[in-house]
Amino acid sequence: MNTKIPTVTVLMAAYNSERYISQAIKSILNQTYANFELLIIDDGSTDGTIEQINTFDDNRIKLLQNENNQGVVYTRNRAIEEAIGEFIAIMDSDDIATPNRLEILLNKFNKQPQLALIGSHASIIDSNGHLTGQQIKVETDPQLLRYRLFFGNSFAHSSVMIRTSVFREFGGYRLPLAEDYDLFLRISTKYPVLNLDEALLLYREHPMGISKKFAVELDNQLILIKEHILFHLNLPSDKKYQKILTPPFIWNNIDIKDYKEFYTTLFNHIGAAEKPTLEVQKFIFEKWYEVIIKKAGKQTFVLFFTSPFFGWKYITAKQLRRALKNTVKNLFK
Repeated sequence: MNTKIPTVTVLMAAYNSERYISQAIKSILNQTYANFELLIIDDGSTDGTIEQINTFDDNRIKLLQNENNQGVVYTRNRAIEEAIGEFIAIMDSDDIATPNRLEILLNKFNKQPQLALIGSHASIIDSNGHLTGQQIKVETDPQLLRYRLFFGNSFAHSSVMIRTSVFREFGGYRLPLAEDYDLFLRISTKYPVLNLDEALLLYREHPMGISKKFAVELDNQLILIKEHILFHLNLPSDKKYQKILTPPFIWNNIDIKDYKEFYTTLFNHIGAAEKPTLEVQKFIFEKWYEVIIKKAGKQTFVLFFTSPFFGWKYITAKQLRRALKNTVKNLFK
């Protein structure tokens, strides 16, 4: 009997997953790294999910069942409480892990012990398991990743491995419609996080529509996330700043001076913590550039050169021509 304490807990929440869960389980059991537990929490499935799980005879599998359907946040947080590994690897019950996923992520944690969370790109498969040729490409520059997270999720959820202690420190998941983005953003404002520049997951894409009720609830939960970002930047939780952080990011009813104040604050926040990389400087300038192109009119060329984000190292001739053209066009309006 194997009594070795597992280093990794693979966390798999399942609900009515009978069609795909066997493939997900096999991809974990066949990992090149073997010292793990596969903790499956069934959230009150009414199909053959449990029967599929019970076809596997492997003492690394631990199955827990909710008495009735409790939702993904409750289910995953229950698993976090039960986990005994030093690390938790997230695994959705319809995805497929590459054979060396756990080994590669653990090796990176060992080389960079300051990291709290690591993810990767994901290759997209269809409902039949066929590769579509598309990928979920995530930001791999460590510094830029932290600031891209202010504007949207930059992790493929089922690719991620997190230190269990960090998971518990942040209280696990909170928001049922944006639980992954919310958690990863909160972790990133305190600890180093990283995405590896390789695909360690096959992500199964399902066609789905979004109801109006769902969209409204999601917007309300995203507001809570934006409030956390603004608090982190020492900016007031003002609706105009929340909208600047929300797609499509450029809004007719927000003044250009508010954009400048926001991006200046963000730029100064980065500079106070660390020297911004060229990629980070370029990212903020490009955000500002799109604002002035759409809102500055005949002042475009002036604001192009006089912004605190301007730098010859990362502007392009195309941007320069477009700024000049936009200025001239608006001079005669």
